[in-house]
Amino acid sequence: MTDDGLGDVAATLCSIVSSGTRIGTNYTDPRSTRLALVTYNSKASTNADLNKFQNLDDVYSNVYPDLSAVASTESSFLANGLGMAEKVFDDGQLGSNRANYKKAVIVFASSYQKSGDFDPAHVAERMKSSGIKIITVAYDRGDGALLRELGIIASPRYNFTNKDNNLLKEIQQAILEINCFCPNDWIQYRTSFNDIGSNPFGICVQPITIAANWRAAQMNCRNRKEGNAYLVNEFNQAKHNFVLQAVKNTSGFAQPYTYHIGLSMVAGTWIWDQPVTWSQPALQKWTNWGSGYPIASSSMSAVQNVQSGYQTYWQNTGLYTGGSKYVCETYTCDTDKYCLGSSD
Repeated sequence: MTDDGLGDVAATLCSIVSSGTRIGTNYTDPRSTRLALVTYNSKASTNADLNKFQNLDDVYSNVYPDLSAVASTESSFLANGLGMAEKVFDDGQLGSNRANYKKAVIVFASSYQKSGDFDPAHVAERMKSSGIKIITVAYDRGDGALLRELGIIASPRYNFTNKDNNLLKEIQQAILEINCFCPNDWIQYRTSFNDIGSNPFGICVQPITIAANWRAAQMNCRNRKEGNAYLVNEFNQAKHNFVLQAVKNTSGFAQPYTYHIGLSMVAGTWIWDQPVTWSQPALQKWTNWGSGYPIASSSMSAVQNVQSGYQTYWQNTGLYTGGSKYVCETYTCDTDKYCLGSSD
């Protein structure tokens, strides 16, 4: 990579950690970031481990001189750089209580070399399988070859090029997505249930296999996730289909599928369940009522999904009668809602 290219890398890194970013661990508020810097050519070096930078000034004072000191060479093995980054993460866990923090690597590369043990794809797959997300930025030669090669390394949708007009925003968006995650035992709502790399949303769902009446199910959901969970909302067909797929893929559910959702009638209006302190949104244009439903009855003010054929449809039922399994919903952990642990 040329000196100009290294300068662009430094500027991009410093822009990502702009004003307001908490760098280091010296904060009473746990929402902070640790940043390391690894450089590589024929060999890899750790210029800064995860404990060196404790504020923004540390980053600005070290990134530019560290990158300018990188020697130019014909040999540049990304496998070495990724391997060193992996070691930095491993070393950074010693004496640290940050296991629930998400890990990401941003790779800036102007070449892609692979040979036997130096194939970066093997290292990248190992890192990704352990939960590390990889963002790549190709300083391409113009034919798109490097971008395609780095696509093998990158996590889904996180493969960029320095020619992207909105490169900085794309990297920042990727980092925001990485920090928007669901606790263990929750499923993150995304564009495609079957494609775990598809675009995620800030919503988590959790099918519950213990049968309860609708009110008991609502109370059980509300006592999950630090009191911030509720019975699942189905605002559109896509969300309904995703929830159904989550139910089908949860051991303990069997056909015909029947499960409570967070729709109920209050003061003559169908509303969606939310945490106690939130406003309860009314049912909008999209509905999924089964044939003959809703039944007009003051004693049938709750709603569940009931399978008919290959699909499930809404049927209203009693708040306190019968017993069905159900699906809870909550919002993701993110940079504003810090999660104390991945199992919370």
